[in-house]
Amino acid sequence: MERRDFLAGSVATLTLTTGSAALAAKAKTKAPARVNPLLAKWNTPWGVPPFAQIKTSDFEPAIDVGMARGRAEIDVISAAKGPATFQSVIVPMEKAGQDLNRATTVFYNLTGMLSTPALQKIEGGLSSKLSAHANAINQDPKIFARVKAAYDSRTTQNLTGPQTKLLEETYAGFVRSGALLNAAQKKRVADIDARLSTLQVEFGQNVLAGQSSFALPLKTKEDLAGLSDSFIAAAAGEAKERKIDALAVVTLSRSSFEPFLTMSTRRDLREAVQKGWMAVSGTPGKSDNRPLIPEIVNLRNEKAKLLGFKSFAHFQLDNKMAKTPEAAMDMMMGVWKASLATAKRERAMLQELAAADGLEGPLKSWDWWHYAEKVRKAKFDVDESETKPYFELGNMIEAIHWHANHLFGISFKKISGVPTWHPDVVVYEVSDAKGNPMALWYGDFFARQTKQSGAWMSSFRDQQRLIGDIKPVVFNVCNYTKAPAGQPNLLSLDDVTTLFHEFGHALHGMLSDVTYPSQSGTNVKRDFVEFPSQLMEHWVTTPEILTRFAKHHATGEVIPRALVDKIIAAKNFNQGWATSEFMMAAIMDMKMHMIEGPAPKDVDAWEEEILSSIGSIPEIVVRYRPGYFKHTFEGGYAAGYYSYIWAAVLECDAFQAFVEAGNVYDPATSKKLKDFIFASGGQADPMDNYVAFRGRAPGVEALLQDRDLTVS
Repeated sequence: MERRDFLAGSVATLTLTTGSAALAAKAKTKAPARVNPLLAKWNTPWGVPPFAQIKTSDFEPAIDVGMARGRAEIDVISAAKGPATFQSVIVPMEKAGQDLNRATTVFYNLTGMLSTPALQKIEGGLSSKLSAHANAINQDPKIFARVKAAYDSRTTQNLTGPQTKLLEETYAGFVRSGALLNAAQKKRVADIDARLSTLQVEFGQNVLAGQSSFALPLKTKEDLAGLSDSFIAAAAGEAKERKIDALAVVTLSRSSFEPFLTMSTRRDLREAVQKGWMAVSGTPGKSDNRPLIPEIVNLRNEKAKLLGFKSFAHFQLDNKMAKTPEAAMDMMMGVWKASLATAKRERAMLQELAAADGLEGPLKSWDWWHYAEKVRKAKFDVDESETKPYFELGNMIEAIHWHANHLFGISFKKISGVPTWHPDVVVYEVSDAKGNPMALWYGDFFARQTKQSGAWMSSFRDQQRLIGDIKPVVFNVCNYTKAPAGQPNLLSLDDVTTLFHEFGHALHGMLSDVTYPSQSGTNVKRDFVEFPSQLMEHWVTTPEILTRFAKHHATGEVIPRALVDKIIAAKNFNQGWATSEFMMAAIMDMKMHMIEGPAPKDVDAWEEEILSSIGSIPEIVVRYRPGYFKHTFEGGYAAGYYSYIWAAVLECDAFQAFVEAGNVYDPATSKKLKDFIFASGGQADPMDNYVAFRGRAPGVEALLQDRDLTVS
């Protein structure tokens, strides 16, 4: 399929008549100057970005203007006379920078979903410029003096809970940015941030290049051994899309390589695919990220020490729920010991079956997926080829919408005529229980070469009431392999789980009910933000979802009850492996950022040292090797990948509230979940909100029980 590039910078050519009257009119009439659409009012449905009108060349000037206007707005606040209060300082700060925010939101969202060479070319420079802009404000003594004065008088201002929290976090944000440092230290922090922004952009672009460049052609019928018809059809479509002369092709999209590792009976090809994934941006070449990693870690560590912390991990967790890396490590090691012990028992089962299957020698990491599926089939009489025909993407989208309606009372209506960034993107208007429009939701589900791998949620506009009744515009991105025209887009159970997970983030944004932008939706502590999304995964295998929406793509037959029972029974199979491969990445991330001295230059040896120290086994490979560990080295989850398992403790305990109520859509429990978790945003301490929902603090026992993880 042809990909439409909205950002190529080209403009339509108009065909003009050549008569004398037309030429005279052209000579006398000067075309009006083009207005940068990023700085103009968006006269579009829901006020969404006019994607087709935006050129790559629009971003830099719009961002420059946005920075200048934002800086001027801050200067007005700094120069204001009279007492510094929440109303005179924090409120206008919350309103400042709207032009800049709008332009950067579009830019960074598109670099993930439509990362053209033109966008990549300017990304690094813009990131450095924006870092410098943010530091100039965060380290400005004049604006900090006003913030500090408002902070110091907070107990006398009769503030609400959300206002007090916003004021305290605004002050803390300035301090964490270096506001209390001397001039030389401030400059060094700014220099570090500028360099990090460049390195992190380069890291992400290298990962995209490394993943996009891999393609394993399947050229003979023997190469297709074990693969399902639906997989072959999708992989054949990908070969055609990439113009590769082969029957089919395996890529490093998870919806491609994971089912291949599961189904293929060609051990040599499984090994090639697994090693291809593990080598992304971690071998010599232009996209090798290993030289960047020690510099990133050292710069982060230096900044943390300038700010008074003994490591970057201590800096990062100081304002998170976990509070310290030691607390996070204690929790992780408890889960790790149980998951590894469980995984070793799973390995024994797999090894036994592999030997009976004729495998010579020990099980390898590229064998685990394949034989795990065989054990699943033998033990629970269910495998992916049996279940996948029931999980058609369109039906699963209906499922998440039905789920949201029954949990929170909201409804979805597919609409057209709304600008999108790619023809595959679908758009839905979201209405509340009274039928009033409350949000817009985009879905971008299929993999493409200009798209970053993985799945995520983000927004083009967040809910708030400070500058009017602003309704959110959110979107979900996945990377499912698109089936050829006329054929169904079938998902694995893991794919469906990902869809529910990311939709949980979207619901967090859509259901937000706050006044101040900084507290909207997913603007919560990093180790809390995954809780609402991971909680949604629990509904995937409930009969309420499966018996309504898991329908055979060819016959329309609802998934048989016997197969539903088998899926539920098999839910915890292989959880030792699944939890262990995640925990290895989370522990490696934390340990790499707990280092107090210089980072080792040999990243491969460092990785091996960390994983060996916790007793990892070779049959299980870490989910993300350092070279493509975007969560940590591109920035967002640095010393924070533990957040997923921290949130898992919350979500397993939280789902028990519905189980205890005897109804997974219990109205009273759903209302508390909406009020205290999904709607409240960052207005209160997340643990206080959790206790208000659940009635008590959570314990790790629910997680271990949910995944059937035991040491013995």
